[in-house]
Amino acid sequence: MHLPSAARSALGMWRRPGGLTRMQLFDDLLERLRLDSTVFCRMSLAGDWGFTKAALQGAPFHIVLSGRAWVELAGERGFQLASGDVVILPGGQPHRLLARPGVAPVSWSDIADEMGLSPWEPGARFKALDLSFGDGQPVTRLISGVFAFEDKRRNPVLAALPPILHHKTSGDPEAARSVASLVSLLETELVPDAPGAAAVCTRLADILFIQIVRHHLAAASLPAGWLRGVADPRIAPALVLIQNAPHETWSVAALAKEVGMSRSHFAARFRDVVGKPPLDFLTDWRMYQATIQLADIGVPVKSVAASIGYASDVSFSKAFKRWAGHSPAAYRRRLGNANGAEGIEA
Repeated sequence: MHLPSAARSALGMWRRPGGLTRMQLFDDLLERLRLDSTVFCRMSLAGDWGFTKAALQGAPFHIVLSGRAWVELAGERGFQLASGDVVILPGGQPHRLLARPGVAPVSWSDIADEMGLSPWEPGARFKALDLSFGDGQPVTRLISGVFAFEDKRRNPVLAALPPILHHKTSGDPEAARSVASLVSLLETELVPDAPGAAAVCTRLADILFIQIVRHHLAAASLPAGWLRGVADPRIAPALVLIQNAPHETWSVAALAKEVGMSRSHFAARFRDVVGKPPLDFLTDWRMYQATIQLADIGVPVKSVAASIGYASDVSFSKAFKRWAGHSPAAYRRRLGNANGAEGIEA
């Protein structure tokens, strides 16, 4: 198979010291997420406080500035947040945020209603508030907000993240210092009526998300998925090839040859590292690229099909429907009805 110059160049970059292409993969997908963070509030919580938080279309986060907190999710073991810890829930799951296990929580939605606050939605703008609840000891201070993504559900970065991202201040010292610096800057900007404070807080929160995901990528043990594939020196070159040339007629044998492995060893390692066979990942990547192009109504379906390796729009439409549960035309209509704000899950 003829390897396009762009893909071969990318592979060459991967083989040079420094891992530039791996980072380009990561950077490209982070850029496509189009982060738009919202910092809701800084809270001072005393005594036996507790809240139930409803599911969100974004990824809620909590930063413990001082004191401790307890987090519970359905189907997951509860865990403690220490001072300096950050928790992110990439799937937007409903959860409980408590002073300690066993505290009877109140609904955060009810509290927001009483305060006259509108429910959060993607794209909404909020002015961060300083709030206090309860009395007595101990006292916990924390910042809460949500990360919103324009490109979600299908983005491989998000799909590869675990249900809970827990950055511990007791972990890697370098990671702890970088996150602590961002948190300090973020808290400094939470000043009422300071010019540009909301915009600065949004950008700092965006950077915080990227830093924590980056530290997660550098962790010693990653679950099977795209992030682990990017971190794997044998599999990452294959991901680079697929990303740079999704229109090529890749086979398992061709990919294995390009990365210097036998077909059987490559197929087994790819499945073990990424969590799915190489050609299943190729299909996912092609269809992910298709969703990006389908968001632009000016791009004909036939052009989308050709750009990702399909000889006809009919064969592409059948494959896309198997993958997404909707034809390309129906997908476009649903995007239009949702005004482009909500991702479509298969």
